[in-house]
Amino acid sequence: MDIQLSDAAQRRAELLGTSGQVWIQELPHKVKEALNQYGLTFLTAVEGGSESYLALAQDSIGIQRILKVLMLSDAEVSAKKAGLRAANGRGYVRILEADASKGIVVMERLGSPIAESKLTIQSQISQVTRALQESWQADTNGQELVPGERKADWLENHLRHTPGKIGMNFDPKMIHRALDLIENRRAAWLREEFVLAHGDPHEYNTLAVSNEQAAGYRLVDPDGMAFKAAYDLGILLRNWIDTYRQADPVGELLRRAIWLSEETAVAKNDIISWGLVEIVSTGIHLAELGYVGEAKDYLQLDEAVAIRLPQM
Repeated sequence: MDIQLSDAAQRRAELLGTSGQVWIQELPHKVKEALNQYGLTFLTAVEGGSESYLALAQDSIGIQRILKVLMLSDAEVSAKKAGLRAANGRGYVRILEADASKGIVVMERLGSPIAESKLTIQSQISQVTRALQESWQADTNGQELVPGERKADWLENHLRHTPGKIGMNFDPKMIHRALDLIENRRAAWLREEFVLAHGDPHEYNTLAVSNEQAAGYRLVDPDGMAFKAAYDLGILLRNWIDTYRQADPVGELLRRAIWLSEETAVAKNDIISWGLVEIVSTGIHLAELGYVGEAKDYLQLDEAVAIRLPQM
């Protein structure tokens, strides 16, 4: 059996220390146990997964499934499971089996990430947005979803404390701007406006529907949150970072934010605020994982926006 982790998952496990190493050591046993538990036959490892191991398997009648073993806590796995259950295939991959205590999820097999499609970046953003709008219609009542307040708390803690643990200089003004944006969003949100938020919709978390009867794309690996729709859209400002390597990156960011606002009727400034928080947070996290070059792309984008949009 081919137990190979992605580079990102390997680094994430190392960052977790002892618990991450224990997870790696136990992974072969967990995979074999899950295959037996759900009557699946291992086919091959699947690329991807920054916090998990992915494998392609098939059931007793030959239908292919995706087996996922997460390195997260029981609570985090339960939240992901709750998010998938709430969506029930609307905008999200369909969940077939799950065991939060073992970090196991079995899902339908989808196609390739939208990042590998030949679609233009604008078309990719449009497809991801469409999937999000479907998922936002889900009923969040009675689900074990993570309250959005906790995500805001995590982001605040990450911004305040992680930079000091990394051997890299971060502009304190950049950190304070992001913290101020979080507090501004806290003051403005209404709990009753929270929706089923994905938490990390990006071009590698959006996969083609393999069923020829259905068109479009579905999201995978949700955080399982009840939060503002603007947070999901802010992440779409963070992604496709290569498009900002042009003469006017701020103009591109604003153009994208305006389009997202018009398409979804979510306030533009809310989208931009969460987008800037995520740009800084992602830059710091990439540095934490050792991806220093990639981290600088995000931090330089935030600096460019701060110069042009000091009021944000």
